[in-house]
Amino acid sequence: MLPLSDTLLAAILSISADAIICVDGEQRITFFNEGASRIFGYDADEMLGQPLAVLLPMRYRGAHGAHIEAFGKSKTVARRMGERSLISGVRKNGDEFPAEAAIAHMPSENGPVFSVVLRDVTEQRRAQETNERLLVEMEKAVKQRDEMLGLVSHDLRNPVNAVKMLAAAILRLPDEGLTLRPEVTEHATVMLQAATQMDALIQDLLDSTRLEAGRLRLAPRWMRASDLVTSVVDTLTPAARAKRISFESRVPDTLPEVYADSDRIVQVLSNLAGNALKFTPDGGSVSIEGTVDGKMVMISVRDTGPGIAADDLPFVFDRFWQSKRTNRSGAGLGLAIARGVVLGHGGRIWIESPPGSGATIKFTLPTRDSA
Repeated sequence: MLPLSDTLLAAILSISADAIICVDGEQRITFFNEGASRIFGYDADEMLGQPLAVLLPMRYRGAHGAHIEAFGKSKTVARRMGERSLISGVRKNGDEFPAEAAIAHMPSENGPVFSVVLRDVTEQRRAQETNERLLVEMEKAVKQRDEMLGLVSHDLRNPVNAVKMLAAAILRLPDEGLTLRPEVTEHATVMLQAATQMDALIQDLLDSTRLEAGRLRLAPRWMRASDLVTSVVDTLTPAARAKRISFESRVPDTLPEVYADSDRIVQVLSNLAGNALKFTPDGGSVSIEGTVDGKMVMISVRDTGPGIAADDLPFVFDRFWQSKRTNRSGAGLGLAIARGVVLGHGGRIWIESPPGSGATIKFTLPTRDSA
């Protein structure tokens, strides 16, 4: 490698975006590159021979000379950026600015030479301060949102539960010997379905908020995976029959026990299987399967619906995301909550959807071998 000539080296240093300044043993400037001119506002001709202290705020000038002199006598040859706190510089117009600086000293024929590389970090500091302010505002907004959601959800649930109770009471009247006109039965059924859906939306909002804040509580215990699946299949079978969909469980009792919060995993399975039934055409099939996956038990919800577009797969577990195929009857929180619950159990969840082959959502739960 050929050595750089002094002229070429000076040319390279002169075009640096950082300020590069050299001073002699008397701390007078002997080199002042274009980067320094841009940062400080002085031409090089103005600064050559001037004391380095003129580039510092007045309050630092007295002590700065002693610091440089002590550094020149120390065994430390260089101090890099990041090894020292920010310093302050002052421009020709009197404006102060924050800067990072590196400094080195070396002997020469004419005495010690000090070289300083200085970087103006005004924009970085401004961005950092803006980010810190936005973070505080965001945390405040999230707290206010959570408080509002909690208050609204609590106040909404009372009338929603009242509607559910009254609609259910109306639908029970025939069992008590009273005859209802068909339109009354129809209206009461719609009222009950709407109130039930609203109650589910409120619960999803609360669960989503708890997950985001890390406050979703789980009460796991050892249980058979087949028991979890059976309760879900029993609940959703009427909906499957209404669409003539084959709906079955293929979860053997011989699977290892899983460590799970039964209410939360049933919530997950109900959401996944409910979605599968919703998107599977009449006459199709939906199954819930269970297998051993290493030291975990893997539960799969498989359907013969249209599947999920490859472009949508990366977003399906995002909060409030909804497929273009949906009627947007929910809040788009079901899969996000399912993911949070499964991760809270120490498992993982994912979707496989080959083009034209339906969709399969799989998740894992811990066994005694993985504990």
